Amino acid sequence: MMLSTTSGTFPIPPDVAARLPWVPPVPNADAPDYEVLSKALTEWLDESPTHLIDFERLRRWHLVQEDLAAEAASKGVTYQVTADGLD
Repeated sequence: MMLSTTSGTFPIPPDVAARLPWVPPVPNADAPDYEVLSKALTEWLDESPTHLIDFERLRRWHLVQEDLAAEAASKGVTYQVTADGLD
């Protein structure tokens, strides 16, 4: 499993991957079936409050990891994906 950021793509350690909530992928606006995929994601989010919480946890985790990766790149150090931002 890999994490893509603007600073690069990094492997997600198994212990971090095990903690990540499962969320369907956000559809690409350029995808030919965008409307169908977007509707499916919206329906999934509406199915349960837990789904929305999981989506937000994963979104926040991505934002924190993006910041940490950019900071590591600016310092010229190797970036390691962490669970920071999940809790």
